[in-house]
Amino acid sequence: MVLTSFGLKNVPANVVLLIEEDIGDVKSVFFRKISSDALTLGKKVHYISTRSSGKDITTELNDSGVRNLSENFTIIGNFSDPVALLDMCYRRHKLCNRLYGENAGPLHNIIDADVCIIDMFSSLFIHEEIEVVSEAIESLINISREANITFLLSADMGILPERAEKIIRSMVDGVIQFRTEYMGGKINRYINIPKMKGSLPLNKMIAYNVTSQGITMDTRERVG
Repeated sequence: MVLTSFGLKNVPANVVLLIEEDIGDVKSVFFRKISSDALTLGKKVHYISTRSSGKDITTELNDSGVRNLSENFTIIGNFSDPVALLDMCYRRHKLCNRLYGENAGPLHNIIDADVCIIDMFSSLFIHEEIEVVSEAIESLINISREANITFLLSADMGILPERAEKIIRSMVDGVIQFRTEYMGGKINRYINIPKMKGSLPLNKMIAYNVTSQGITMDTRERVG
């Protein structure tokens, strides 16, 4: 899968990964590649978007070369309810029970998925207390272990309070950051992986480019 091209020898499974970006929409390009790779391997993928409709996501996937989406691919667009998110995954989590009690009913059942992408996770919790954010991450971690699901959560850096961002990074199994640097009229893009379950931290950030084929590693040496 695409993670191996980042220099990771072991691609973790049944984990919660945080995909961060300081600015831009590279996260969505990354998620389209993840979806394509997972479907090619016969895995079931659920794609939950807080900012795009299901039709728009399908169009983006088709435009990027992902066609003939199978029954293994489920899209949930224009999503906006953090409690319903966890209810879709697994009803017996304390955040849902605490806020909704026994009247909460599942919108979709995604516990049979292999990969669940939540784009953008951070926007669901902009107006929530830090306690709610940490409980949500804890619930997703438990679900990933119990139901054998790999969760990929996207976030724009700076959307949530700094303490909330640090708590999320400390709780998840891995963090992948897409960073942009502006120098001398040029744009340099790097991938930073400060933590990843089952892998040693990389010794340096990875330069990359965004092309019509997706994300490609840039092997040229950058001169500052």
